[in-house]
Amino acid sequence: MKFDLRDPIQKNIFIRSMSLIIAMIAFLFLWRINDLIHFVGSVVSLLTPFLLGFGLAFLLDGPVNWTMNRLMEFNLSPKLSRSLAIAIVTIFFVLFILFTFWVLIPSLIDSITVFVNNFSGYVSQLENILTHLAERYNIDISALLSSFESMNISDTFQKMVQSSMTKMMSYSIDIIHFATNAIISLAAAVYMIADKEHLLRTFKVLVYMIFGQNKGNFIQIYSMDAKNVFQQYIVGNLTDSFIIGLITWFGCIVLKLPYAPMIGLIVGITNIIPVFGPFLGAIPVIILLVLIKPMYAVIFAVFILIIQQMDGNVIKPLILGDKLGISGFWILFSVSIGGALFGAVGMFLGVPVFVLIYEALKDIAEISLKERHLVIPDSSSVVIEQKVKNETK
Repeated sequence: MKFDLRDPIQKNIFIRSMSLIIAMIAFLFLWRINDLIHFVGSVVSLLTPFLLGFGLAFLLDGPVNWTMNRLMEFNLSPKLSRSLAIAIVTIFFVLFILFTFWVLIPSLIDSITVFVNNFSGYVSQLENILTHLAERYNIDISALLSSFESMNISDTFQKMVQSSMTKMMSYSIDIIHFATNAIISLAAAVYMIADKEHLLRTFKVLVYMIFGQNKGNFIQIYSMDAKNVFQQYIVGNLTDSFIIGLITWFGCIVLKLPYAPMIGLIVGITNIIPVFGPFLGAIPVIILLVLIKPMYAVIFAVFILIIQQMDGNVIKPLILGDKLGISGFWILFSVSIGGALFGAVGMFLGVPVFVLIYEALKDIAEISLKERHLVIPDSSSVVIEQKVKNETK
């Protein structure tokens, strides 16, 4: 018997059967959801070195291409130029990481150690400041001071730090595992960059084989747009944040603010996040400096305001340019939604993901309008046309 969906009975049987199958799949999915999550987590953990390797290859591909073009000016063959470029960029990247850790980690540990040792004194100083202000403005803060004493902030903080240090010491196996993954990721990145043309060719063959010519062309163009957006945004933001972190570090040294390495690290890391990043970094630092000396907090607040103005008007436009193609409203929207769904990672990657979705929807809308022969007039022409119609009536 030939199955024909045009027959009402067979169509009804098909719809009911598919509904039952979908319901059974959904039930099995929900029933074994924990096993499925555990399986996905295991697969992601297994593939982590290669995912990190892909990220490193993505970041280092631009410097490799730039170095390769410079080497080809010396009449070297493309193959030799590419091999030398990969070796040079990889060596410089490893040296940069080692130098950063060699300079930053000892200073950061010293800052954290001094801060922990002096924390009880900072809390006492804060209580003295509050007491002085209360006496000066005739405010009763006895309840606040008693709550400070009941919380025992100093002992609680030191116990928390000691517990964290104990856990960090017990994480030696995880540190070895992380170092192993880092080496595997770097090796995978080198192989991916070296074999980039073959990997891209394989990807194109699979795409065209599965989706056909027209959809394959669209996917290829869209993939190139995604590469350009992510490469420009991620590399540019990391470079900008590194520069801001260094400026903050040296600025704190010049202004004789305490814990310069720690403050530079906090500001540099949080500056990666658009819109909210500067505030996320500045607020805890200002609170920290208030505990030490309120004047330090005022100096830092003015200093960070100058830095952020310089970053927003000079450094970031110089590095990133204005090529994302979306307004400030959509940047704020994408950062807020990304942060609400995926936390700090969502806040960082929300902008480029939204740009790609925005561009895809825009292209689909334009294609649909052309196919339906529709033209969207501007608001002024609509108003004029309506006036003409009313006058004619």
